[in-house]
Amino acid sequence: MKQLISLLLLLTVISNAKAYQIKSGDNVVINTPFYDNLYVAGGTVTIDAPIYGDLIIAGGNITINDSVANDVLLAGGTATINGNVGDDIRCAGGQMYVRKNVGGELFVTGGRIEIDKDVIVNKGLMSSGGNIIVNGTIKGNANAFGGNIVFNGIAEKGLDCRGGQIEMNGTVMGKTILAAQQIAIGNNASFNNDVRYWDRRGTLDFRQSVKNGSAIFDPSLKVTSGEWYFFGFATIIGLLWYVGMALLMIALVQYLFSRTMQKSAETVFNTAVKSAGYGLLFLISVPIATIILMVTVIGIPIAIMLASAYIMLILLSTVITSVVASNWINNRYKSNWKYRHLVFTAFGVFIVLKVVSYTPFFGPLVMLALVCTAFGAILLNINWKRKQQNNIVHEEPIEYAT
Repeated sequence: MKQLISLLLLLTVISNAKAYQIKSGDNVVINTPFYDNLYVAGGTVTIDAPIYGDLIIAGGNITINDSVANDVLLAGGTATINGNVGDDIRCAGGQMYVRKNVGGELFVTGGRIEIDKDVIVNKGLMSSGGNIIVNGTIKGNANAFGGNIVFNGIAEKGLDCRGGQIEMNGTVMGKTILAAQQIAIGNNASFNNDVRYWDRRGTLDFRQSVKNGSAIFDPSLKVTSGEWYFFGFATIIGLLWYVGMALLMIALVQYLFSRTMQKSAETVFNTAVKSAGYGLLFLISVPIATIILMVTVIGIPIAIMLASAYIMLILLSTVITSVVASNWINNRYKSNWKYRHLVFTAFGVFIVLKVVSYTPFFGPLVMLALVCTAFGAILLNINWKRKQQNNIVHEEPIEYAT
């Protein structure tokens, strides 16, 4: 699960004068209070004690059961926030569940996002993803962009929803924008100001749901399947969020696994074909192994964990490949770059790879070859005979001059 370690470092570099502590491992449990900023990374991460600073956390399965006094910055496969957060939450991942109050703004992107009924978000909501369900109260402006959106909560200011399908059963006090292929207005929907909307079928009957103002069909809001909403980007803000998360992930991978990335780059330089072969074998064999494990009852839990780790690794494949490429460039030209130079070079490579990946036919083939080569090189540099102690494996970070 180490490949999932994504978020920690950029803030560490920016604010290295502040006190902080780092915890990492396959299974990390925090059961004593922390009075500094806490950086956590691992396969499974559980927070069972209050954090009185910021919490920066990354992992495959994340559960926050106690309060966080300041900000939460999070990336993971599945994340459940069961404790109150005093300030902002910035999170991204596969499944995101918010069960307690948020003192600041909630900025979340993921495959599935759920905000519980009793949750109060004291500032704005910016969300983008495949499935978004909002049941709580948003005291600021609420924004949701994704494939399927269900709004059952309360937006005390404005609401802007755009995507594939929208189901409205909540209350909006300010102005509302609805734009989707299909909009459903439920019996409990209530709009206390003007509503501008676009639906593929044309005008809609809002019945008695518009209490003040009027519902106006606006063709300029037209949504098509090729727009950013279906790629997880709602607006330019969503795009910037995505790019920022990519930079954070690159920074963390380079920080915690600098030796492995450097060695992997050397392996690519010396045995690129062999690395690509190992990487391709890995990409093919893991799904096959998962299917085989699913056949047996005993193997089902292992198969689920293996599949989750594999999916998250694929999601981070461009990030990992970019870091390996940055180290390869450094080794190739003997540049002796510092940490920051490696990170921003990797970030530049990431942008280039994203552009290349959208090139028809040619792009996916190039990406497959590069990802296989990077993954294979990393596999060739893993010490498979190394023993674990207390089920926690650490790779000590290197300190860089800033």
